[in-house]
Amino acid sequence: MVVDNILFLALVFFLIVIAGWLYVVSQNTRTAHRKLRQVSEQHTLINADERARQLCIAIHQLHPGMQAGVDFIIRHDAAGGAPHIAEWYGSQPKPTQTELDAAFSRVSGKSYAELRRAEYPSIGDQMDAAYKARLGDNAEQVRLDKLITDIKLKYPKTGACN
Repeated sequence: MVVDNILFLALVFFLIVIAGWLYVVSQNTRTAHRKLRQVSEQHTLINADERARQLCIAIHQLHPGMQAGVDFIIRHDAAGGAPHIAEWYGSQPKPTQTELDAAFSRVSGKSYAELRRAEYPSIGDQMDAAYKARLGDNAEQVRLDKLITDIKLKYPKTGACN
């Protein structure tokens, strides 16, 4: 009798744990689907609207590494209206209109390749760093590699803005 009660309590406990686990998994799945749908909607908007793409690139110039649909949401209030930042989730402060205008003027009408090329270190500097690295001093190479990585984050080739 005691063994039956213990077995019954263990079974109930096991079922409660399984039910709790299933609830957590279902909530995480719903959250992931919602976020994925939000990112997909942002990609669709940004790929279809040049002004939204330029706004996204301007945001990336101010805050490299931030992603549309994850860290911020771009929307139009009305058909044909100008795109704007509708929601801001990023840990960094939301850019002001003045900051966006300045960044937008720097990136307007330029491809990611043109924007990157303007900021990359010269080929001569890169070759000099590679030569020094082959001789054992890789400090310059590490610095240039970090700079290039930061520029690639600032002006992404693929993703939400291109």
